[in-house]
Amino acid sequence: MTKHIIFLLVFVLLIPSMALSQKATAIGDFKVQALYRAAKITWKAKGDVKSEMAVQILRADTSEEGPYKEVATVKLTTGKKNYEYTDKITGTEAKYYYKLVVKETNESLGPIATRPFFSPPAT
Repeated sequence: MTKHIIFLLVFVLLIPSMALSQKATAIGDFKVQALYRAAKITWKAKGDVKSEMAVQILRADTSEEGPYKEVATVKLTTGKKNYEYTDKITGTEAKYYYKLVVKETNESLGPIATRPFFSPPAT
């Protein structure tokens, strides 16, 4: 009888946490590409967006730990899978860190580091 009670308690306690860890994500395939005085941020929506959702693009100028500041918010729309945003950086030649956060679910991807080019492209 005691074994059955322990099994039941373990089952009741573990199943909700397992369900949360297997929760479907709204976005994926997050990439950051260095450009001349800019960074191109791309990601994909997973599945079909059924309700209004927004993705915050956050940037840290000093370290991976932050502090992060919002540089833009992009709304996800029904039927669209691929998204991109170009962050035009006017700061110094340094490493920048980017994160994406889905505002409605607090889902977060990143950080990803990049170092934009600050020398003019060769001609």
